[in-house]
Amino acid sequence: MQSLDVLVGRFIHHCGALELMTNNAISQLSLDSILAAEATRAPFARRIATLRCLLIERTDLDEDDVHDLCDSLDEIRKKRNMVAHNPIAAAEPNPDAPETILIVRHKPDGQSDLTEMTRDEVGDLVMQSNALLRRFVELLPSATSDKKHT
Repeated sequence: MQSLDVLVGRFIHHCGALELMTNNAISQLSLDSILAAEATRAPFARRIATLRCLLIERTDLDEDDVHDLCDSLDEIRKKRNMVAHNPIAAAEPNPDAPETILIVRHKPDGQSDLTEMTRDEVGDLVMQSNALLRRFVELLPSATSDKKHT
């Protein structure tokens, strides 16, 4: 059984690979290298929106598949931001309860919002992000080799 910190690391690693794949697809599908370079430096939510437009306009992929992929990317992005950009602490070990991590989000008013995630929930994020990587890999070759603009 993998430790929680290993699971968190795997999830963050998968998210980094998804960002790289998004950037590569944007670069491959863009007609303008300068705009592609600017787009790949935008926040990830913006890159997902750009990818969605490019996949719809410049590939023969089914629109439902594109929306499903990009909606899933956006959901993983939100979860990644919660995990990666907020302090994380391991909860006190309790043999009668599942192992958890606490994610502390500081609000502008100075208060904190705590989210507790169990090992199973973090494991689910790893599985979801891995499945999304596989789905992206399945779509990517047709998205970047059968461009409408070539």
